[in-house]
Amino acid sequence: MAVVKSLNIGVIKDYGGFCSAMDKGHIDSGFCDFNGINGDSISDTIHHGGEYKAVFANAVSNYLAFSKFANKDLKLGQMGENLSILDLDEKSVYIGDIHHIGSAILQVSEPRKPCVKLSKIIAAGMTKFIFESGLSGWYYKVLKPGIINSGDTIKITNCNPNKLSIMELNMLFLAPKENLNLIPKLQNTQIRDAWKDSITARLKGVYDDAYMYQLN
Repeated sequence: MAVVKSLNIGVIKDYGGFCSAMDKGHIDSGFCDFNGINGDSISDTIHHGGEYKAVFANAVSNYLAFSKFANKDLKLGQMGENLSILDLDEKSVYIGDIHHIGSAILQVSEPRKPCVKLSKIIAAGMTKFIFESGLSGWYYKVLKPGIINSGDTIKITNCNPNKLSIMELNMLFLAPKENLNLIPKLQNTQIRDAWKDSITARLKGVYDDAYMYQLN
């Protein structure tokens, strides 16, 4: 059964030349409203936060790969997630899944496009590593505010394998021409038009920084 191993929030820190609230620390309990976990700060409100990016989750299992790539031990929350989750990952989480956590109800909305600050804060090349591996974590839209606790089990409803998993969407975005078999699933998946537009553009060979073509 999937479990919230750690609930995390962060404050904005100055890294010299840029600011970020990526490095998050553990809390035992927190209230989740439509904007996310109370007490969690967002430095870059253009690319983070909002209705479809209210809460960010990462798989605990990903930390083995993250720590190996960074050549150092990383603590849960250090990659920017609010929820560090056991027994779920990008292959088992589908767009549109509804997760009942504590008294809150969250809906899986999209993967996180890896932020360039990961390479500046965690390790050189980390952004590219996440982009190519698909170990992105995922965002939630909040359907019902409520209290979330570290240790809460996660009840999953509305799971539909006919929709894209987080990993499938990541791979389709990374290499659309090599994953044309996933296009029917994309059409069956309710996701922001920006994702479908980006994949369509990439199929036509249109790349720019917004499509993560050049990564640090």
